[in-house]
Amino acid sequence: MKKNNLESFLQSVLEKIKKHSLIKNNNFSGNEILEFTEIHQVNLFILKKIFEEWEQNIEKNKSSYFNYDNEQVISISREYSNILSKNISININQVNDLALNAIHDYILLVLKPYEFFIKEFEKFENKISIEKIEERKKYYKINGNLYSHIINELKKQNKTNINKTEILNILKSNSVELDDNEKNKETLKIKFDLDLDKYLKLIQTKNQPSEGSRDILELFDHNKQEFDKAIVSAKSKDDFHSSIEFLINNYGEKYNWDLNDERLNFLLKDIYRHYKKLSS
Repeated sequence: MKKNNLESFLQSVLEKIKKHSLIKNNNFSGNEILEFTEIHQVNLFILKKIFEEWEQNIEKNKSSYFNYDNEQVISISREYSNILSKNISININQVNDLALNAIHDYILLVLKPYEFFIKEFEKFENKISIEKIEERKKYYKINGNLYSHIINELKKQNKTNINKTEILNILKSNSVELDDNEKNKETLKIKFDLDLDKYLKLIQTKNQPSEGSRDILELFDHNKQEFDKAIVSAKSKDDFHSSIEFLINNYGEKYNWDLNDERLNFLLKDIYRHYKKLSS
């Protein structure tokens, strides 16, 4: 299969990075992955992806016959997770595939941290526990202070979880000072000879809305920023009906929506698929 331009770009970046790698193994442990590239954040993102895939598999295979919220079950699950994390064993092809995603995420984190974290928190369910936030904090060398801030806010308010809308508000409020990434940009440009302008053009092309998406934007008078904000907020509600109610109340009147509009129907189907996927 022919690679698209973004994949080819990331592949070329990976080849440049690997030239500097001291690890030339065919199989990798967790500690060796941490030494795979000279950019520690990339290595952490590789481990993060392994953890996320393992977590998704655990969730997918849960049985309705058992109480997974039992304290003893939780404790054993954590111990099991710790043991597994010390026994990672993956081959070079798997590492390379994971590294491509890790490089993409790292560059996005450096160049567009707000966009990166919106994408990151969209992966979570509507309610995000303090434990999940603490688990992910360890994978961030850059801007891990955002996770620290969220954890501190939850502890101050004696809360055990937070929803995605609250996190979005924290990001928008600028109450968390994100790292000055000029040094990281220089690393990307000089040490690995990366064309950052080319990368930005490639992700912009990749993120160009489809014909259907452009039609939906008409519901928001082509205001993509408001559209993105509305979708993130809608998908953070507790259920599909609450999501519809939020959209209609906050944007239906503002933009004079026709409830029989096919574009609105297309949008609501997308929201429905989101909640169906969460419940599966």
